[in-house]
Amino acid sequence: MISFKKAQGLVVVARREGAIVGKFDDFQFDLQSRHIYGYRVKGSGMFAKAGGVLGERLDHIGRDVAFVEAEDDIEWTGGARNAEDGRAWASQYRGTKVMSRAGVSLGVIDDFVFEPGNDRLAALILDGSRMVEADDTVATGPAAVIIEHPETIQHVESDTPAADWRSLFSKS
Repeated sequence: MISFKKAQGLVVVARREGAIVGKFDDFQFDLQSRHIYGYRVKGSGMFAKAGGVLGERLDHIGRDVAFVEAEDDIEWTGGARNAEDGRAWASQYRGTKVMSRAGVSLGVIDDFVFEPGNDRLAALILDGSRMVEADDTVATGPAAVIIEHPETIQHVESDTPAADWRSLFSKS
């Protein structure tokens, strides 16, 4: 698992060609199912174009690089962040209000946790220090996130390794 903030800006490498194809920039996900449709990649250079890679094609994000199988996996279509009903771009969803069913403010979305290859959001990070698993008790809407059970929000130390995040979910 990795957070969006840690992944943003990582170099994307095509395994087959052994080449750098760009940098990880953003991802688009479904608000209802939290399925990640695809990732936005910015090409190298100052005036580089942007493109996209399907969620299942970005198969690993490591500490220093992200991997796709081949350069052909990237579609260089300009990579515009067009709004589509029922979907959100991670970069634009940051700052979305989070509240309980009773309307109590619980903070704002600060970051996302996901696992490449799984193609789904795993968790939402609130205000930088709290995390909630992105399960069926969390409703991600276009204007707000509603958490059914606020007690499932876990405090996360800033130095908690991403590998240990999954253990937080089993405690709730």
